[in-house]
Amino acid sequence: MVIRTIDSQDVQACLDIYAPFVTNAAVSFELEVPPLGEFQQRVSQITSKYPWLVATENNDVLGYAYASNYRDRLAYQWNVEVSVYVHPNQKQKKVGQTLYTELLRLLKLQGFCKAFAVIAIPNEASVKFHTHMGFKEFATYEKVGFKLGKWHDVLWMQYELNATANPIAPLAPTTLK
Repeated sequence: MVIRTIDSQDVQACLDIYAPFVTNAAVSFELEVPPLGEFQQRVSQITSKYPWLVATENNDVLGYAYASNYRDRLAYQWNVEVSVYVHPNQKQKKVGQTLYTELLRLLKLQGFCKAFAVIAIPNEASVKFHTHMGFKEFATYEKVGFKLGKWHDVLWMQYELNATANPIAPLAPTTLK
Protein backbone atom coordinates (compact mmCIF):
# COMPACT_ATOMS: atom_id res chain seq x y z
CA MET A 1 0.00 0.00 0.00
CA VAL A 2 1.23 3.47 -0.94
CA ILE A 3 0.02 6.67 0.73
CA ARG A 4 0.36 9.78 -1.41
CA THR A 5 -1.33 13.07 -2.16
CA ILE A 6 -4.32 12.96 -4.46
CA ASP A 7 -3.90 13.79 -8.12
CA SER A 8 -6.47 14.49 -10.81
CA GLN A 9 -6.52 10.85 -11.93
CA ASP A 10 -7.72 9.76 -8.44
CA VAL A 11 -10.80 11.97 -8.22
CA GLN A 12 -13.23 9.59 -9.94
CA ALA A 13 -12.08 6.66 -7.78
CA CYS A 14 -12.55 8.77 -4.63
CA LEU A 15 -16.02 9.77 -5.78
CA ASP A 16 -16.83 6.10 -6.46
CA ILE A 17 -15.79 5.22 -2.89
CA TYR A 18 -17.81 8.14 -1.48
CA ALA A 19 -21.04 7.55 -3.43
CA PRO A 20 -22.40 4.59 -1.37
CA PHE A 21 -21.90 6.61 1.82
CA VAL A 22 -24.24 9.21 0.32
CA THR A 23 -26.85 6.92 -1.21
CA ASN A 24 -26.99 4.01 1.24
CA ALA A 25 -26.14 5.42 4.66
CA ALA A 26 -26.32 8.44 6.91
CA VAL A 27 -22.51 8.59 7.10
CA SER A 28 -22.60 11.67 4.88
CA PHE A 29 -25.47 14.11 5.21
CA GLU A 30 -25.42 14.83 1.49
CA LEU A 31 -28.63 13.61 -0.10
CA GLU A 32 -27.29 13.19 -3.64
CA VAL A 33 -23.93 12.11 -4.96
CA PRO A 34 -22.15 15.20 -6.26
CA PRO A 35 -21.33 15.30 -9.98
CA LEU A 36 -17.69 14.65 -10.89
CA GLY A 37 -17.05 18.31 -11.76
CA GLU A 38 -18.29 19.50 -8.38
CA PHE A 39 -16.25 16.83 -6.58
CA GLN A 40 -13.16 17.91 -8.56
CA GLN A 41 -13.75 21.50 -7.42
CA ARG A 42 -13.97 20.34 -3.79
CA VAL A 43 -10.69 18.51 -4.10
CA SER A 44 -9.05 21.54 -5.68
CA GLN A 45 -10.36 23.93 -3.04
CA ILE A 46 -9.38 21.66 -0.14
CA THR A 47 -5.91 20.84 -1.44
CA SER A 48 -5.07 24.52 -1.81
CA LYS A 49 -4.58 24.56 1.98
CA TYR A 50 -5.04 21.09 3.46
CA PRO A 51 -3.75 17.58 2.74
CA TRP A 52 -5.87 15.06 0.83
CA LEU A 53 -4.28 11.63 0.82
CA VAL A 54 -5.09 8.46 -1.07
CA ALA A 55 -4.07 4.90 -0.30
CA THR A 56 -3.28 2.94 -3.43
CA GLU A 57 -2.26 -0.57 -4.31
CA ASN A 58 -1.38 -1.47 -7.90
CA ASN A 59 -2.68 1.99 -8.88
CA ASP A 60 -6.14 1.23 -7.41
CA VAL A 61 -7.45 3.71 -4.84
CA LEU A 62 -8.35 1.82 -1.65
CA GLY A 63 -9.44 4.83 0.36
CA TYR A 64 -8.79 8.47 1.07
CA ALA A 65 -8.52 10.91 3.95
CA TYR A 66 -8.44 14.66 4.02
CA ALA A 67 -8.59 17.69 6.25
CA SER A 68 -10.82 20.68 5.63
CA ASN A 69 -11.80 23.98 7.10
CA TYR A 70 -13.30 23.68 10.58
CA ARG A 71 -15.13 27.03 10.63
CA ASP A 72 -14.90 30.25 8.66
CA ARG A 73 -14.03 32.73 11.42
CA LEU A 74 -10.29 33.46 11.44
CA ALA A 75 -9.79 32.61 15.13
CA TYR A 76 -10.57 28.96 14.23
CA GLN A 77 -7.81 28.73 11.61
CA TRP A 78 -5.60 26.44 13.72
CA ASN A 79 -8.22 23.68 13.73
CA VAL A 80 -9.39 21.30 11.02
CA GLU A 81 -12.15 18.80 10.35
CA VAL A 82 -10.95 15.40 9.15
CA SER A 83 -12.64 12.67 7.16
CA VAL A 84 -11.70 9.21 5.95
CA TYR A 85 -13.48 6.93 3.48
CA VAL A 86 -12.39 3.39 2.65
CA HIS A 87 -13.64 1.09 -0.08
CA PRO A 88 -15.90 -1.55 1.56
CA ASN A 89 -13.71 -4.48 0.48
CA GLN A 90 -10.65 -2.87 2.14
CA LYS A 91 -12.08 -2.42 5.66
CA GLN A 92 -9.91 -5.00 7.45
CA LYS A 93 -6.60 -3.99 5.85
CA LYS A 94 -5.89 -0.97 8.12
CA VAL A 95 -6.28 1.41 5.17
CA GLY A 96 -8.13 3.98 7.28
CA GLN A 97 -5.64 3.73 10.12
CA THR A 98 -2.69 4.15 7.76
CA LEU A 99 -4.31 7.13 6.04
CA TYR A 100 -5.25 8.85 9.31
CA THR A 101 -1.82 8.26 10.84
CA GLU A 102 -0.18 10.06 7.91
CA LEU A 103 -2.85 12.76 7.73
CA LEU A 104 -2.55 13.58 11.44
CA ARG A 105 1.25 13.63 11.16
CA LEU A 106 1.09 16.14 8.31
CA LEU A 107 -1.45 18.33 10.11
CA LYS A 108 0.76 18.41 13.19
CA LEU A 109 3.75 19.44 11.07
CA GLN A 110 1.65 22.18 9.48
CA GLY A 111 1.01 23.63 12.93
CA PHE A 112 -2.67 22.83 13.35
CA CYS A 113 -3.77 22.44 16.97
CA LYS A 114 -6.89 20.24 16.89
CA ALA A 115 -8.55 17.89 14.44
CA PHE A 116 -12.29 17.30 14.70
CA ALA A 117 -14.19 14.24 13.47
CA VAL A 118 -17.94 14.56 12.93
CA ILE A 119 -19.75 11.22 13.05
CA ALA A 120 -23.42 10.56 12.33
CA ILE A 121 -24.54 8.09 14.96
CA PRO A 122 -25.22 5.34 15.53
CA ASN A 123 -21.98 4.30 13.84
CA GLU A 124 -20.17 2.03 16.25
CA ALA A 125 -17.39 1.17 13.78
CA SER A 126 -16.47 4.82 13.20
CA VAL A 127 -16.61 5.70 16.90
CA LYS A 128 -14.41 2.71 17.74
CA PHE A 129 -11.99 3.59 14.93
CA HIS A 130 -11.64 7.22 16.02
CA THR A 131 -11.25 6.24 19.67
CA HIS A 132 -8.50 3.79 18.65
CA MET A 133 -6.80 6.62 16.73
CA GLY A 134 -6.76 8.79 19.88
CA PHE A 135 -9.83 10.95 19.35
CA LYS A 136 -11.94 11.86 22.37
CA GLU A 137 -15.70 12.47 22.43
CA PHE A 138 -16.74 15.96 23.47
CA ALA A 139 -20.24 16.73 22.18
CA THR A 140 -23.34 15.17 20.71
CA TYR A 141 -25.74 17.22 18.64
CA GLU A 142 -29.14 15.55 18.83
CA LYS A 143 -31.40 15.11 15.80
CA VAL A 144 -29.51 17.50 13.52
CA GLY A 145 -29.61 15.59 10.23
CA PHE A 146 -32.69 14.11 8.58
CA LYS A 147 -31.81 11.38 6.10
CA LEU A 148 -33.23 8.04 5.02
CA GLY A 149 -36.53 8.79 6.72
CA LYS A 150 -35.28 9.58 10.21
CA TRP A 151 -33.36 12.03 12.37
CA HIS A 152 -29.70 11.35 13.16
CA ASP A 153 -27.50 12.57 15.98
CA VAL A 154 -23.95 13.74 15.36
CA LEU A 155 -21.04 12.92 17.64
CA TRP A 156 -18.08 15.31 17.70
CA MET A 157 -14.66 13.91 18.57
CA GLN A 158 -11.37 15.79 18.85
CA TYR A 159 -7.70 14.95 18.50
CA GLU A 160 -4.95 17.10 20.00
CA LEU A 161 -2.34 17.80 17.33
CA ASN A 162 -0.32 20.57 18.97
CA ALA A 163 -1.01 21.79 22.49
CA THR A 164 0.22 25.35 22.56
CA ALA A 165 -0.75 28.63 24.16
CA ASN A 166 0.40 30.56 21.08
CA PRO A 167 -0.10 28.80 17.75
CA ILE A 168 2.30 29.46 14.91
CA ALA A 169 1.32 31.67 12.03
CA PRO A 170 1.25 31.40 9.13
CA LEU A 171 0.55 27.70 8.93
CA ALA A 172 3.03 25.63 6.95
CA PRO A 173 2.05 24.44 3.46
CA THR A 174 0.99 20.82 2.94
CA THR A 175 3.69 18.47 1.77
CA LEU A 176 3.96 14.71 1.91
CA LYS A 177 7.51 13.74 2.85
